[in-house]
Amino acid sequence: MLYTALLPKWWFKVQLTHAPPEKQPRRSGRTLGEQLKTMCPTLADPAKAHYIPSWVMPGGDMQTIYLYTQHFKPAGCPVSYERDIFEFSDGGKAAIDWAQPRRDAVPGSPLIILVPGIAGGSHDYYARSFIHRVSQQPYGYQVVVLHSRGCNGVDLHTPKAFHAGMTEDLREFVKHLAESLPKSPLIGIGFSLGANILTKYVGEEGASCRLVAAASVCNPFDIDTTVRAMCLPTIKNRFLYAAALTRSLISVFTSNQKVILAGEVALDAKRIVSARNINEFNEEYTIKVFGYQSAKELNVGGSCIHYLKDIQVPMLFINALDDPMCYRRTIPFDDIAKNPNLVLACTRYGGHLAYFEGTSVTPWLPGQLASFVQAMLKWR
Repeated sequence: MLYTALLPKWWFKVQLTHAPPEKQPRRSGRTLGEQLKTMCPTLADPAKAHYIPSWVMPGGDMQTIYLYTQHFKPAGCPVSYERDIFEFSDGGKAAIDWAQPRRDAVPGSPLIILVPGIAGGSHDYYARSFIHRVSQQPYGYQVVVLHSRGCNGVDLHTPKAFHAGMTEDLREFVKHLAESLPKSPLIGIGFSLGANILTKYVGEEGASCRLVAAASVCNPFDIDTTVRAMCLPTIKNRFLYAAALTRSLISVFTSNQKVILAGEVALDAKRIVSARNINEFNEEYTIKVFGYQSAKELNVGGSCIHYLKDIQVPMLFINALDDPMCYRRTIPFDDIAKNPNLVLACTRYGGHLAYFEGTSVTPWLPGQLASFVQAMLKWR
């Protein structure tokens, strides 16, 4: 499609939402908005901030599907990891992947914590492309990826896996890092479901948050509205996005079925593996294991939208209006504008976590996140 070449450049402008300058926090003579405009011009300078999708795949569906195919091509963006196993206070365990080379041994070196999407991990292209960018000069930052329980090669050790609002594991891991690396500034970046978890965590922590800044990419914000939309009997839901997410959840269950069924809560394995959508899976497994009364209670309580007002560290949100999995109607423009610590960058295109541009189909997102991290480290 040639419309990317025919439409005026302003059509592809990044739309920023934030509090008025006089209400924004100010450090070293600059407001949050001024710092972003200066150090992240392709994201926050109105004259330079544009995202023009690749003409090869301009639509959100095409971008999202192409991103999925890149998860299985590590040679295209090579990143090597050193794996640790983190044990939580309740006996559960999760995989922790440290991007190589390790830099955390240097006192005071920054550390970026990545929180992937649902059942995602360090192998995902959006994670690898960012790490590949931010580990090089002029950045050179250390990155660690926190996986969900029961994912990426580490079996469950308790019946509890994860859910959209589960912030306990992230809280415990961040606390561990802050105590073991007391001089290192910590920055969190969450993607998709991980963005919801990270945002909810930062809001819950308020002024006690151990992160100096955070970024959220393709955040669903309102889990209840998002999941209900994904449960509608549409062709996309049946054969693409919702179906893929449901299969991922079922896969975590089947891979850890013995441990899960050995727990104290009575579960019906046949009904769990037969779940047709996310809500059915949550009704049969998640709410029972985590003690909720219904999937709606789980989804409403787990939505980060209720915690935006409590965030007290600088936080960037990046969302695409053509995202086929996180919908435009769930983006809380007004809530973000009311909190002076928050900035929302909306693009007209980009799909879900994709943001490919140019004839070479390269990702636009890693550069924006890397410049944001650098800007916050210099502004703190």
